[in-house]
Amino acid sequence: MPQIKLVVFDMDGTIIEPRSSWAMIHEHFGTDNTEMLQLYIEHKISDKEFVKADIQLWNAKSDVPVNEAYINSILDKAKPREGAEELIHGLHEAKIKTIILSGGIQYLANKWAKKWNMNDALANDLIDDEKGNLTAIINSSGHNKGPVMEKMIQKYNYGKNEIAAIGDTVVDIPTFERAGLSVAVNTDDERVISKANYHLKGNLTELKKLIINW
Repeated sequence: MPQIKLVVFDMDGTIIEPRSSWAMIHEHFGTDNTEMLQLYIEHKISDKEFVKADIQLWNAKSDVPVNEAYINSILDKAKPREGAEELIHGLHEAKIKTIILSGGIQYLANKWAKKWNMNDALANDLIDDEKGNLTAIINSSGHNKGPVMEKMIQKYNYGKNEIAAIGDTVVDIPTFERAGLSVAVNTDDERVISKANYHLKGNLTELKKLIINW
Protein backbone atom coordinates (compact mmCIF):
# COMPACT_ATOMS: atom_id res chain seq x y z
CA MET A 1 0.00 0.00 0.00
CA PRO A 2 1.29 3.50 -0.80
CA GLN A 3 2.51 5.58 2.14
CA ILE A 4 0.77 8.66 0.70
CA LYS A 5 -2.98 8.50 1.39
CA LEU A 6 -4.06 12.04 0.45
CA VAL A 7 -2.88 14.50 -2.19
CA VAL A 8 -3.69 18.20 -1.81
CA PHE A 9 -3.67 19.92 -5.19
CA ASP A 10 -3.50 23.61 -5.87
CA MET A 11 -5.72 24.36 -8.87
CA ASP A 12 -4.69 27.40 -10.94
CA GLY A 13 -1.52 26.69 -12.89
CA THR A 14 -1.21 23.28 -11.25
CA ILE A 15 -4.02 21.11 -12.61
CA ILE A 16 -5.66 23.68 -14.91
CA GLU A 17 -3.92 25.84 -17.49
CA PRO A 18 -4.55 29.43 -16.36
CA ARG A 19 -1.96 30.58 -13.84
CA SER A 20 -4.81 32.40 -12.13
CA SER A 21 -8.56 32.11 -12.59
CA TRP A 22 -8.80 35.72 -11.37
CA ALA A 23 -6.30 36.84 -14.03
CA MET A 24 -8.31 34.92 -16.61
CA ILE A 25 -11.30 37.14 -15.85
CA HIS A 26 -9.17 40.29 -15.97
CA GLU A 27 -7.84 39.23 -19.34
CA HIS A 28 -11.39 38.80 -20.63
CA PHE A 29 -12.35 42.34 -19.62
CA GLY A 30 -8.97 43.91 -20.40
CA THR A 31 -8.62 45.19 -16.84
CA ASP A 32 -5.46 45.69 -14.78
CA ASN A 33 -5.41 45.21 -11.01
CA THR A 34 -1.64 45.52 -10.56
CA GLU A 35 -1.88 48.37 -8.05
CA MET A 36 -4.40 46.59 -5.84
CA LEU A 37 -2.49 43.32 -6.16
CA GLN A 38 0.61 45.00 -4.73
CA LEU A 39 -1.39 46.36 -1.81
CA TYR A 40 -2.76 42.88 -1.19
CA ILE A 41 0.68 41.29 -1.31
CA GLU A 42 1.86 43.87 1.22
CA HIS A 43 -1.12 43.01 3.49
CA LYS A 44 -2.45 46.57 3.18
CA ILE A 45 -5.89 45.45 2.01
CA SER A 46 -7.98 42.39 2.86
CA ASP A 47 -9.07 39.61 0.51
CA LYS A 48 -12.58 41.05 0.55
CA GLU A 49 -11.36 44.54 -0.39
CA PHE A 50 -9.15 43.10 -3.11
CA VAL A 51 -11.97 41.16 -4.78
CA LYS A 52 -14.42 44.07 -4.38
CA ALA A 53 -12.01 46.25 -6.35
CA ASP A 54 -11.74 43.54 -9.02
CA ILE A 55 -15.52 43.36 -9.40
CA GLN A 56 -15.71 47.15 -9.75
CA LEU A 57 -13.11 47.03 -12.53
CA TRP A 58 -15.01 44.31 -14.39
CA ASN A 59 -18.34 46.13 -14.15
CA ALA A 60 -16.75 49.36 -15.38
CA LYS A 61 -15.58 47.59 -18.54
CA SER A 62 -18.75 45.64 -19.27
CA ASP A 63 -21.79 46.69 -21.28
CA VAL A 64 -23.94 44.18 -19.39
CA PRO A 65 -24.14 43.38 -15.66
CA VAL A 66 -21.30 41.14 -14.50
CA ASN A 67 -23.04 38.40 -12.57
CA GLU A 68 -22.26 34.86 -11.47
CA ALA A 69 -23.44 33.29 -14.73
CA TYR A 70 -21.27 35.67 -16.78
CA ILE A 71 -18.18 34.91 -14.69
CA ASN A 72 -18.78 31.16 -14.90
CA SER A 73 -19.05 31.35 -18.69
CA ILE A 74 -15.58 32.90 -18.76
CA LEU A 75 -14.17 30.28 -16.39
CA ASP A 76 -15.60 27.46 -18.50
CA LYS A 77 -12.88 28.23 -21.06
CA ALA A 78 -10.17 26.98 -18.66
CA LYS A 79 -8.47 23.78 -19.80
CA PRO A 80 -6.75 21.10 -17.71
CA ARG A 81 -3.00 20.80 -17.51
CA GLU A 82 -1.50 18.02 -19.60
CA GLY A 83 -1.71 14.77 -17.68
CA ALA A 84 -3.84 16.10 -14.81
CA GLU A 85 -6.79 13.81 -15.42
CA GLU A 86 -4.58 10.76 -15.92
CA LEU A 87 -2.63 11.50 -12.75
CA ILE A 88 -5.71 11.94 -10.59
CA HIS A 89 -7.40 8.83 -11.95
CA GLY A 90 -4.18 6.88 -11.39
CA LEU A 91 -4.03 8.02 -7.77
CA HIS A 92 -7.64 6.97 -7.25
CA GLU A 93 -6.86 3.52 -8.65
CA ALA A 94 -4.15 3.28 -5.98
CA LYS A 95 -6.77 4.19 -3.32
CA ILE A 96 -5.22 7.62 -2.73
CA LYS A 97 -7.67 10.44 -1.99
CA THR A 98 -7.40 13.77 -3.80
CA ILE A 99 -8.61 17.25 -2.90
CA ILE A 100 -8.34 20.77 -4.34
CA LEU A 101 -7.26 23.67 -2.14
CA SER A 102 -7.13 26.85 -4.17
CA GLY A 103 -7.02 30.61 -3.87
CA GLY A 104 -8.97 30.58 -7.13
CA ILE A 105 -12.71 30.39 -7.69
CA GLN A 106 -15.03 27.75 -6.23
CA TYR A 107 -17.09 27.24 -9.38
CA LEU A 108 -14.00 26.06 -11.22
CA ALA A 109 -12.79 23.93 -8.31
CA ASN A 110 -16.20 22.24 -8.05
CA LYS A 111 -16.36 21.66 -11.79
CA TRP A 112 -13.05 19.81 -12.03
CA ALA A 113 -13.37 18.02 -8.69
CA LYS A 114 -16.71 16.61 -9.84
CA LYS A 115 -15.41 15.74 -13.31
CA TRP A 116 -12.48 13.83 -11.83
CA ASN A 117 -14.37 12.37 -8.87
CA MET A 118 -12.09 14.05 -6.33
CA ASN A 119 -12.88 13.91 -2.63
CA ASP A 120 -13.16 17.60 -1.81
CA ALA A 121 -12.61 21.10 -3.18
CA LEU A 122 -12.23 24.46 -1.45
CA ALA A 123 -11.70 27.82 -3.11
CA ASN A 124 -13.46 31.22 -3.06
CA ASP A 125 -17.05 31.87 -4.07
CA LEU A 126 -17.96 34.47 -6.67
CA ILE A 127 -21.74 34.46 -6.43
CA ASP A 128 -24.76 36.74 -6.77
CA ASP A 129 -26.08 38.35 -3.61
CA GLU A 130 -29.78 38.74 -2.85
CA LYS A 131 -29.91 41.77 -5.17
CA GLY A 132 -28.25 39.92 -8.02
CA ASN A 133 -24.94 41.72 -7.65
CA LEU A 134 -21.69 39.78 -7.84
CA THR A 135 -19.99 39.33 -4.49
CA ALA A 136 -17.21 37.22 -3.00
CA ILE A 137 -17.05 34.81 -0.08
CA ILE A 138 -13.44 34.15 0.91
CA ASN A 139 -12.92 30.55 2.00
CA SER A 140 -9.27 30.13 1.01
CA SER A 141 -7.17 33.26 1.37
CA GLY A 142 -3.83 33.46 -0.37
CA HIS A 143 -2.42 34.64 2.94
CA ASN A 144 -3.37 31.62 5.06
CA LYS A 145 -3.43 28.52 2.89
CA GLY A 146 -1.61 26.44 5.50
CA PRO A 147 -4.19 26.75 8.29
CA VAL A 148 -6.99 26.23 5.77
CA MET A 149 -5.29 23.01 4.65
CA GLU A 150 -5.08 21.85 8.27
CA LYS A 151 -8.82 22.32 8.69
CA MET A 152 -9.56 20.56 5.41
CA ILE A 153 -7.53 17.45 6.21
CA GLN A 154 -8.75 17.04 9.80
CA LYS A 155 -11.62 14.87 8.60
CA TYR A 156 -9.23 12.40 6.94
CA ASN A 157 -7.13 11.75 10.07
CA TYR A 158 -3.87 11.27 8.18
CA GLY A 159 -0.42 12.13 9.48
CA LYS A 160 1.98 14.51 7.74
CA ASN A 161 3.94 11.66 6.14
CA GLU A 162 0.74 10.35 4.54
CA ILE A 163 0.00 13.64 2.76
CA ALA A 164 1.40 15.12 -0.47
CA ALA A 165 1.00 18.74 -1.56
CA ILE A 166 1.33 19.90 -5.15
CA GLY A 167 1.51 23.54 -6.23
CA ASP A 168 3.24 26.18 -8.33
CA THR A 169 3.44 29.50 -6.42
CA VAL A 170 4.71 30.92 -3.15
CA VAL A 171 1.24 30.74 -1.62
CA ASP A 172 1.53 26.95 -1.85
CA ILE A 173 4.66 26.82 0.33
CA PRO A 174 2.62 26.59 3.58
CA THR A 175 0.93 23.48 2.17
CA PHE A 176 4.35 22.02 1.35
CA GLU A 177 5.35 22.51 4.98
CA ARG A 178 2.39 20.44 6.14
CA ALA A 179 3.04 17.50 3.82
CA GLY A 180 5.44 14.58 3.83
CA LEU A 181 5.91 14.97 0.06
CA SER A 182 5.86 18.35 -1.67
CA VAL A 183 6.01 18.86 -5.42
CA ALA A 184 6.53 22.11 -7.33
CA VAL A 185 5.10 21.84 -10.83
CA ASN A 186 5.62 23.88 -14.00
CA THR A 187 7.21 26.86 -12.30
CA ASP A 188 10.53 28.70 -12.56
CA ASP A 189 10.10 30.37 -9.16
CA GLU A 190 13.15 29.31 -7.12
CA ARG A 191 11.36 30.22 -3.89
CA VAL A 192 8.81 27.48 -4.63
CA ILE A 193 11.25 24.97 -6.07
CA SER A 194 13.61 25.28 -3.10
CA LYS A 195 10.83 24.37 -0.64
CA ALA A 196 9.70 21.28 -2.55
CA ASN A 197 10.98 17.71 -2.39
CA TYR A 198 10.57 17.40 -6.14
CA HIS A 199 10.22 19.70 -9.16
CA LEU A 200 8.39 18.68 -12.31
CA LYS A 201 8.16 20.54 -15.60
CA GLY A 202 5.86 18.91 -18.12
CA ASN A 203 3.22 16.21 -18.14
CA LEU A 204 1.72 15.59 -14.70
CA THR A 205 1.36 11.84 -15.24
CA GLU A 206 5.06 11.59 -14.36
CA LEU A 207 4.09 12.21 -10.73
CA LYS A 208 2.06 9.01 -10.41
CA LYS A 209 5.00 6.70 -9.68
CA LEU A 210 6.64 9.28 -7.43
CA ILE A 211 3.58 9.62 -5.22
CA ILE A 212 2.67 5.94 -5.11
CA ASN A 213 6.24 4.85 -4.36
CA TRP A 214 7.16 7.63 -1.94
